[in-house]
Amino acid sequence: MICRLLTACCPSAPVEDHSTQMETVSPAKSSLDSSRAETSACTPHSSRAVGSARAAGSKEPRADEPPEAEVMYLPYGKGRHPNKFQRVRPDGPWWVSRATENGKLFWMHKETGEMTWLQPLPRHAPLPPDVRVGASMREWTQVVTDSRFFGAPADKTNPSARTGICGRAPDAAPLRVTAEQLALEHSLYPPAFLKTIGLKFYLMCEDLNYNGQRRRDVPDLGTGILYIDVGDRSVRRKRHSFHHELWHMVDYHLLGSAFEGPDFEWARFNPRGFQYGRGGKHMRTDTMSSQLSSSPSPEFLNRYSTSSITEDRAEVWAALMCYQQILTSQATLSKAALLKARVAELCPEMDESWWARVREEQLKHDDFWEPQYLEEEGWRQSWINWLTGETRETKPMIESVPSAKVAATPNPRADECEA
Repeated sequence: MICRLLTACCPSAPVEDHSTQMETVSPAKSSLDSSRAETSACTPHSSRAVGSARAAGSKEPRADEPPEAEVMYLPYGKGRHPNKFQRVRPDGPWWVSRATENGKLFWMHKETGEMTWLQPLPRHAPLPPDVRVGASMREWTQVVTDSRFFGAPADKTNPSARTGICGRAPDAAPLRVTAEQLALEHSLYPPAFLKTIGLKFYLMCEDLNYNGQRRRDVPDLGTGILYIDVGDRSVRRKRHSFHHELWHMVDYHLLGSAFEGPDFEWARFNPRGFQYGRGGKHMRTDTMSSQLSSSPSPEFLNRYSTSSITEDRAEVWAALMCYQQILTSQATLSKAALLKARVAELCPEMDESWWARVREEQLKHDDFWEPQYLEEEGWRQSWINWLTGETRETKPMIESVPSAKVAATPNPRADECEA
């Protein structure tokens, strides 16, 4: 049976090699070390205004179909061979090139000569005033205002060439709904914890892609920006993806460029001789990999968890934050305890009393039904319960959990947190 859920699983990887930053294109400062890993220490990266926002309703290609771009050639690299640079935006100062050694993207600011591995941010603005969120969520959230954005124009001669993070400004209605839904999840975290892990802000957009692959959320580990797609998907998936991607940022803060490397503390809880796969990006066509029923053994929550050690940790963290009741095996409970110990070292406020408040919030969520589509039935929609695996022709009515059972306790927020 071939089955397609409404959306693909959310986890994603960091973007480009951020290990080297260059200031000018002079011969003394223009060499690239392209052999470095795809990630590096998180460095501050300020938002860049690159001109006024486009007029609403302007007709342009989709975010993943950028138009022909202006081109110039500059001598670059060890051999000083001319590198092809393309203007990212017709009205912007940033130009982009692909490293000849490995195709990775790097950017040059035409006016200042700055060069960087960090993808320049699209133009953005605060949440609209009609979005009903608290002061903290409003402070931590920005909204893309560009009608479309991308890291690099598509290469028509090489469809697999990198294009970076691509998307567009979100529509008003899904932006409002998603921001209000995720505000509840954001409020669980102490502000200082988010600062400690290097988060700068959430950047809400739509039609999010990474190097041509459809994504729902993308953590840019080099800049500390969490891109969030506000498109239609179940509340459970939005919540799960939000916490999952935040854990990638925690991992990066704790382990740096080695975050995808061996973790011997973690590996103790895996089956003897087990080896992870090639990464989450290679499992995105497996539409059932996020289902609990896909788990190959008690050591993993689902098949997606086996794709890489980073995805395994992120899936366990998402479960801790959303539905601790699915952590039932000794292995998954041990993995969860290890993550709890690691965050407690980062932020002592995240102690057992904090986890009790998280659990109380979890109990307010009882709708785990999601649409699915079966190929043998002409992709007709049916419903699957993510928690139990039960399927129905129509979505069952969900009775709200009595408020007395889930009465929320105050959620004090500290201004400072020891790291």
